[in-house]
Amino acid sequence: MSLPCATSHGVPHAAAVLLLGAGSVGFGAIWYRELTACEELACFEFEYHGADDAPSQLDIEHTSGTERLRAGDVFVTNVSTDYEAGENDTVAWAELDDDLGPEDAITGETLRIPIRVPDLVTVRWRRDDEEEVVGAWVYDDDVR
Repeated sequence: MSLPCATSHGVPHAAAVLLLGAGSVGFGAIWYRELTACEELACFEFEYHGADDAPSQLDIEHTSGTERLRAGDVFVTNVSTDYEAGENDTVAWAELDDDLGPEDAITGETLRIPIRVPDLVTVRWRRDDEEEVVGAWVYDDDVR
């Protein structure tokens, strides 16, 4: 038994309403994605915590991105490795985060690293014998 259904230009009314509703939701999702999506390989947020006579701290949070970055392939520059001697080094994310191994993804992870107030800290991604800067924090004079 077939039930009669109102049509609009050959499309059953119920189907037209469903398509309209799905279209509205779809446009909302696209608009939301544009506001929240990171179209870069990786996106990071940085928060500086200054200190006197001790290493300052920099929080680095991986917020999103188009690539899955492994902790063993991501490196942070200007990490204070010996504050008294004034030594900085580039260190793998996996070495800075006790909870992640080199093969684990850094998605949504946050690091707190010691820094000796360098002008620049970069996050670099190494793959296939190439290195690319995927994030950077620049010391702002207003922070001092």
